[in-house]
Amino acid sequence: MPPTLGDVASRGLIGEIETLHLDRGYDNNVVRNHVASVGIDNLVCARKRAPSKAAGKQSLPLGLRWPVERTNSWLSNFGGFRRNTDRFVAQRLAQLTLAITLVIAIKLMKWADRWSREPST
Repeated sequence: MPPTLGDVASRGLIGEIETLHLDRGYDNNVVRNHVASVGIDNLVCARKRAPSKAAGKQSLPLGLRWPVERTNSWLSNFGGFRRNTDRFVAQRLAQLTLAITLVIAIKLMKWADRWSREPST
């Protein structure tokens, strides 16, 4: 944590951080004190939740996930990337380009369709 925040501070970007979101491994007083000493006032650490008795799967809004994690999740849905045995870089890049094009096209279609749905009551 200190080297990362040090690099951010050396680039003059600490002032742009409004809220720092960390996972529960960083939920301790040492990290909280270091973050406060750097000048970040709002720190949100994930906490371990009590087990629930929900029957169905609880979905997490996409806005709460990091863009990189979300993108990796979308791309991992293409099985060819998990078990890619192509030797040629051009073929791997073509597969990656196709997958990214499909992901963007699907997301844009869902985004464009968001106003045509009936509001749920």
